[in-house]
Amino acid sequence: MMHGCRHIRLLVAALFAMAAHVALAQSAEQFAAWGDKAMALGEHYGASRYYGEALGRSPGLMELQWKYAEACRLSHQYGEAALFYDKVQKKDHARKHPEALRWLAEMQMSTGEYDEAAKTWSKAKQRERDKKGFIAQRANNGLEGCAMAEKLLADPDNLVRIEHLPMPVNSLSSEFGGRTGPDSALYFTSLRGEVNSDGEVKDTATYRARIFKATEQGGKWSEPMALPANVNNGRNNANSAWSADGRWFYFSREEAPGEFSIRAVDLHDPADTGSVVLRKPGFTLTQPMLANFEGGERLFFASNMPGGQGGMDIWWGTLVGKALIDPKPLGPPVNTPGNEVTPFLDGPKGMLYFSSDFLPGMGGYDLFKSLLDHASADVPLNLGVPFNSEANDLYPAVNETAGTGWFTSNRAGAFAEKGETCCNDLFRFSYPHAAVVEPPKPDTAEVRARQERRLTSLREKLPIRLYFHNDEPNPRSWDTTTTLDYGQTFRSYAAKRAEYDSAWHAQPGDTTAFDAFFTQQVEGNFNLLNDFTTLLQQALNEGQQITLQVRGYASPLAKSDYNKNLSLRRIESLVHYLERWDSGALLPYLNGTATNGGALVMVKKPFGKSTADASVSDRLDDLRHSVYSVGAAKERRIEIEQVR
Repeated sequence: MMHGCRHIRLLVAALFAMAAHVALAQSAEQFAAWGDKAMALGEHYGASRYYGEALGRSPGLMELQWKYAEACRLSHQYGEAALFYDKVQKKDHARKHPEALRWLAEMQMSTGEYDEAAKTWSKAKQRERDKKGFIAQRANNGLEGCAMAEKLLADPDNLVRIEHLPMPVNSLSSEFGGRTGPDSALYFTSLRGEVNSDGEVKDTATYRARIFKATEQGGKWSEPMALPANVNNGRNNANSAWSADGRWFYFSREEAPGEFSIRAVDLHDPADTGSVVLRKPGFTLTQPMLANFEGGERLFFASNMPGGQGGMDIWWGTLVGKALIDPKPLGPPVNTPGNEVTPFLDGPKGMLYFSSDFLPGMGGYDLFKSLLDHASADVPLNLGVPFNSEANDLYPAVNETAGTGWFTSNRAGAFAEKGETCCNDLFRFSYPHAAVVEPPKPDTAEVRARQERRLTSLREKLPIRLYFHNDEPNPRSWDTTTTLDYGQTFRSYAAKRAEYDSAWHAQPGDTTAFDAFFTQQVEGNFNLLNDFTTLLQQALNEGQQITLQVRGYASPLAKSDYNKNLSLRRIESLVHYLERWDSGALLPYLNGTATNGGALVMVKKPFGKSTADASVSDRLDDLRHSVYSVGAAKERRIEIEQVR
């Protein structure tokens, strides 16, 4: 349910009061046992305190260090967790806790130590035997995320205004999932209870996740008011959504430990106790969001049900009345082996906003967006800084027309009494330019005609075929990313002309054929790319939203899976070329921060060996034909094949 900061204060206070009287007499084993009990209750912060006391008595025990690191990670004490994961991995050498290195890298990212995190990810990737497994994939994304984070932090979106909501909306507990209701009030979920003078919750039965609403008038917020008992029934209830007509209120409820269902209730009828829309015993179905999309009312939600990519995934289905028809996972590239949660769809634009802890990001969960088209989704774009931080950033709710919205974060600066990143708070964002009155624009028909002419000019240049030397960039690598751009790989290819001439010195006719291929195709398409990008920049500057579909190919010299990764690296080099074009002029369109509404989305289609020309040699002992021939050179390419 993503509440964070889920600590039962009365339990913690009572246990520590008891421990204070006998602390000197207790052993490390006793404190560790208390820590184990707190972990079993989901009280991770309290567990970290007990394990810390135990470590004070037996500081060198690796298993105790491991437990302490886990408790700190789960209670968002990132720096402390990193320190002790490092101790464990140095002692353990991946024997008992092979995941220690992965968690060390994650915690280093969550504290903004991107250089150190990159080194740790590289070590984790090198150690991993399964190059297509979870850790290897996450390491690749982690490395890309570290490089991206440093770039984003150096060039934040200074136009967007981020507002940390004040008390009484936010509290020292945890608030999350802010959304504007049909009545224009702010609805959100909070873990808060009435406390006594010692800061202890008077009645722990009320210390549950509950849904509240608050209103703002003249910059002042009202005291949040809990929704009635047909929603807040004494269990954990969270996450607000509404039907298109505003009648039905959807939310998630904890039915059993680790099991959440999605329910609907008529808020206009106090007697309505609600009904179950979707439930699967033993699994979590949560974070509902409704939107009209492609002719129907769709319900988006997050779940760990079987059938997804792993962890929590984003699912969707069609609502008929209150019945959900044919729910199914959204699938790649949005869903991953990690966790994708908190979906929000801008129905008219078809733009899906969500959070992921697996895709390349800055640390923890990051906010992303992906354009939906029927049942498929484009490659997600990271929303960048200041929307994302080193900590967890969740629950995007976006009004693109107004240029405003909400999100949730436990970033440094959130209200907290147990560490600066312990608990989630609500944040509001806005673009100041959204309220500026723009000068009159030309006639809409004229604008559309000019835009269509621009798109036609772009399409006339397709396909653009970009060629590479064998196994470049980053040869002998299973990476799917690279730091090189296509201009660098093109120049590297051009510098190898002498190698190609040498390979065919005994047959000058073939040397001539390759020279003609290089001049006409390799250089010719590079020049075409520059002309295309100039036109592309003009279209984006006009506020157009453009998708480029890029398909990868490779010669058959290596295995198909290897070639797919190689094709992804080659496509990535084109992305970097566009990012660096004209001193970064296209970067706001690629990361979704352009103030004129323009956007550039790259759809990557790696193919690998399965499409290579069968007549091209794949023999390692025949490099003249498998590497240096014109036939082989033609296969080593990516193509910009569609403009949408």
